[in-house]
Amino acid sequence: MSPAATETERWCVVTGGRGFAARHLVEMLVRYEMFCVRIADLAPAIMLDPQEGNGVLDEGLRSGRVQYISADLRDKSQVVKAFQGAEVVFHMAAPDSSINNHQLQYSVNVQGTQNVIDACVDVGVKRLIYTSSPSVVFDGVHGILNGTESMAYPIKHNDSYSATKAEGEELIMKANGRNGLLTCCIRPSSIFGPGDRLLVPSLVAAARAGKSKLQEEMFLQKLQDSGFTGIFHYQHGAN
Repeated sequence: MSPAATETERWCVVTGGRGFAARHLVEMLVRYEMFCVRIADLAPAIMLDPQEGNGVLDEGLRSGRVQYISADLRDKSQVVKAFQGAEVVFHMAAPDSSINNHQLQYSVNVQGTQNVIDACVDVGVKRLIYTSSPSVVFDGVHGILNGTESMAYPIKHNDSYSATKAEGEELIMKANGRNGLLTCCIRPSSIFGPGDRLLVPSLVAAARAGKSKLQEEMFLQKLQDSGFTGIFHYQHGAN
């Protein structure tokens, strides 16, 4: 379906909209009818998981309140097309943080983010919310305790993902006010919740195998104390 918007509809775009956290955000936006939602991601077409069938996303796609568009952030023309008619953009797309490939991370997190900013300005998007990472202020050695937004970036980042996400952050913040565009960055840490197939399962497996000091009965408390982010907290924080 090609991007379109009427005068009475309010549209937002979620880049990387088929990622774990992004799926939950999309579902909340649709469920509470905050916006009509355009999902922008790399796949040529959207393929719903079995549990998404007959759910709010499925209903939204059938009603037209949700659209899917294939877009590569490294191609500005594709980004401009995806953002047409949108009022708000939630920029969540990023390569897997475990892939320490500087060229890939830079092309998406820096060059792609610049394309997102320029496209927002070109088509008149009003607000841009960037999902960053607390790793942008982590040097790989010193832990972060009671960290705030005033923390400076380290001289050297732990990996290419962190370094390029920090560059993306700087671009987003510098763009604030550009032709009326309002921007902000959020830094959720280790997001977990329903549908998580990586973080919590891996921690539980490690605990049960005796490879971690984490005890199962202390699991939820440890998640809170360690700066993890529940998916429902992320959903509301992004809004």
